[in-house]
Amino acid sequence: MTNEAYRFALDFYAQNVPEGFFQKGLVRIPKDEKDAEKFAAYEPFIDLPYQKVSSGDFPHIAPEALRWGAFYFDHAAFVDPMTVAKKLTERIDTAWGVDAKPSYTEGVWYVGKFSAPNIVLATGAERLPLEIPYLSIGGVWGERVDVRSAAEIPVTLHQKLSVSANVEGVVRIGATHVRNDPRSEIERVNQLIVDAIALVPALADQRILRIYAGHRASVSDHFPLVGTIADTDASKKALGKPPKSLKPENETIPRNPGCHIVNGFGGRGFVFGPLMGKMMSEKILSQTPIDPRVSADRYLLRFLRR
Repeated sequence: MTNEAYRFALDFYAQNVPEGFFQKGLVRIPKDEKDAEKFAAYEPFIDLPYQKVSSGDFPHIAPEALRWGAFYFDHAAFVDPMTVAKKLTERIDTAWGVDAKPSYTEGVWYVGKFSAPNIVLATGAERLPLEIPYLSIGGVWGERVDVRSAAEIPVTLHQKLSVSANVEGVVRIGATHVRNDPRSEIERVNQLIVDAIALVPALADQRILRIYAGHRASVSDHFPLVGTIADTDASKKALGKPPKSLKPENETIPRNPGCHIVNGFGGRGFVFGPLMGKMMSEKILSQTPIDPRVSADRYLLRFLRR
């Protein structure tokens, strides 16, 4: 599913936001010897074009970092988030500062001045604006830093952190995954820079431009949530404790009319976003079933079976 979403995203950004899309390739480097062994286990399942590379192929990377080799994906890309956000909302009527508490009356959803027969909860790690007993969405805190540098970095690198290709003198470094970390935010950002310099020594000339921080929305199985919200009480009455043969997107699951969710992308939002959005739109417009692997129903069924 991730690879399918990745391929879809490459085409989506290239066609819709070329000015914020940078297809520079990616070198995926093992963190240590144990991680390198995992790479060998992953290899039979990689259904994307790649090459095995070594330190001689990328002289800007510290040789020590490539002592176990790496995988190079020449089609990989990254995007500039703000450029994407502005482009994709150009033709959308948006409002800020609204008390976004949805209400439903006679087939219509209301949020502030907006009304429509369908509503999509795409609220990230924020608390859901409606009570959905079977869904619990958490947040993984993280920081990213952009630096100014003359370092020659033609491709993006990913090891225990990511270092983007240098585009017009700017390198993106990230991102932390903060769980019970007693360090301050600036200490974590400083460590990102230290680790980036260890990976690309030429980044020693860097100067911090800006720091970003926030929560990535995540659920317990670390996979996206997409689909129409079920009516929990009606589902309890109609389904009881569902048999394992009952799968997500089954027509017998009672629904909250016109209420949908897209969430739980974790750290792969720009990969998952376009394809999940396509699934959601097709569900609303033509009642196309959501792929069971990402359907929010999987959490309803787990909830009822407990």
